Amino acid sequence: MRLFNTILVLLLLVVGGCTSTEANKQHDAMYTFADLQQVNSIDNFRMDGWESVDRYSIIVNVRPKQHYLLILNSGLNDLKFAQGLAISSTMGKVEAGFDSVSTVQDPMLKSQIKRIYKLEDKQQKNEIKAKIEAFADK
Repeated sequence: MRLFNTILVLLLLVVGGCTSTEANKQHDAMYTFADLQQVNSIDNFRMDGWESVDRYSIIVNVRPKQHYLLILNSGLNDLKFAQGLAISSTMGKVEAGFDSVSTVQDPMLKSQIKRIYKLEDKQQKNEIKAKIEAFADK
């Protein structure tokens, strides 16, 4: 009986892990934008402004009329109501897979930047916001 219970627990863990992996793949696909220019880094980073789209994505303004979409590895629940944003950088360069984002209210809770997309203009910025907001928190 004990062996049966152990096997049952292991089976449930495997099935749960597969479901979680499938959900992660679905989530990852939602935040992949083939129609946008993906970049590995933002050079000479100086944030002029920012706006949250949802808990997994933000748009940062780095120069007049230059915007980037940052996709985060994990969601930041207080991002929508944050009064300030902190983005790590090394010598003025922000890199996907290396740097992270946090809010000033909770600077210890960080989320690594998974992907960076360069947005061409205000129209593209509004289109991508609408697209993300359509599937946010599903």
